[in-house]
Amino acid sequence: MPTKRTWRERQGIAFPSAYQASELLTGEISYPVLGYDGYGDGVGKDLTAFISDLMRADWAEHRDALLRFWIGGEYSSQLPNSKPWLFYRGAPGTRPWAWWELEDHPPIRDGESEDDYLTRTRQWLPGERQVFDEAAADEPDDADADFP
Repeated sequence: MPTKRTWRERQGIAFPSAYQASELLTGEISYPVLGYDGYGDGVGKDLTAFISDLMRADWAEHRDALLRFWIGGEYSSQLPNSKPWLFYRGAPGTRPWAWWELEDHPPIRDGESEDDYLTRTRQWLPGERQVFDEAAADEPDDADADFP
């Protein structure tokens, strides 16, 4: 027998939307045909023009989880609310867009890599430097590459 069910929107989103997370991490806006719920207005592509109190509050609330995800180097498909067309990943020794744009940090020097910056400013997170060094050791050296 049919029953009348009432669907309710979840109260209190535990994580930013897929578009908001993508924008906080990459700094890039990707407008879909329908269903956009990011920080942009549907037209503009410069995310810095859309920095708002809401964006700052979202970053402050979810900073630790987003930063841990970014530094872990996982693919965006591992995030809650992910969309397959929003595909990206971070890496140890780097920082997401919001970290640079929404927080107050000393400026990075010309030609300075992010890992050198993190060393100079003592901003490596616990255990991050070791993961970074291990990942760098696993990368093949261009001089060792065999070409036919």
